[in-house]
Amino acid sequence: MDSKAPILRVEAVSKAFGSVQAVDSVSLQVESGEVFGLLGPNGAGKSTLLRMLLDIYRPDLGSIELFGHRLSRRDLDSIGYLPETRGLYLRRSVIQVLCYLGELKGLSKTEAIESADYWLEALGMTASRDSKIKTLSKGNQQKIQLISTLLARPRLLIWDEPFSGLDPLNVVLLRDLIGRLKSGGISMILSTHLMAQAQALCDRVGLLHAGRLVRHGSVAQLRGELGVNVVQVQTDAALAHGELWPMIAEVQASAPIGTGKERLYTVHLTDGADPNALLQALAERSARVSLLRPVKPSLEEIFLHAVQP
Repeated sequence: MDSKAPILRVEAVSKAFGSVQAVDSVSLQVESGEVFGLLGPNGAGKSTLLRMLLDIYRPDLGSIELFGHRLSRRDLDSIGYLPETRGLYLRRSVIQVLCYLGELKGLSKTEAIESADYWLEALGMTASRDSKIKTLSKGNQQKIQLISTLLARPRLLIWDEPFSGLDPLNVVLLRDLIGRLKSGGISMILSTHLMAQAQALCDRVGLLHAGRLVRHGSVAQLRGELGVNVVQVQTDAALAHGELWPMIAEVQASAPIGTGKERLYTVHLTDGADPNALLQALAERSARVSLLRPVKPSLEEIFLHAVQP
């Protein structure tokens, strides 16, 4: 495979179940060594699209290329998949379950045990090696399932809602793990409805709504394209929406800063308004301005803007 070629290429893929169009002409690609976020609310079509990438569902239309060729069953051993709906053998020990799942991926028993022990140590789970799955907390069961996707040294990880069930400490651990895996050259698809996590972790994202890809690109690119006109202003003027400030559509103010009259305002400007118009209005009122800076929209704001009718 050409090292510069995308590890995954999806071209105009569609899938319907009866009258329900679950995925509608989606095209995207995932580059080698990148973290790609597949984002959207429940029911957007994320899980259906992922199942087509794994040959669980066949697309009605379109094509999928993986590792530089049309997707085939032999590619699946090179993919680590965490499904949205999970399940482990609760009455078996952690090492028994991981060994079994590793062997299903083509590892020998010795290789499976060595890989399992490595990842158990990496995720702080060595003490639970011989414990039955049913005795573990929900978060620790989730970590075992994550480990199961890493056993066979995958080239591509597809994780559907990987943060589900994790407490804040384990969220940080998982974020660190994703960084390590990326540094090791593993490509990843993260499917999630947690926009803040995707914004922090992903190189590029695709926003799905009602089966369609409504936005895609790098996080920086999407945040720069939207043009949501929001600024932060620290001033002693009393900013408010109304006739005195016609360029202001909405405003939120902090408590007074220090002992003076200054506040930090988050100002949503009216469509087409220039921040310089606000600065000029402040100057005309001889207001003190300590700060004026644009505010980049979050992925959540970008998504909401993209799906508005």
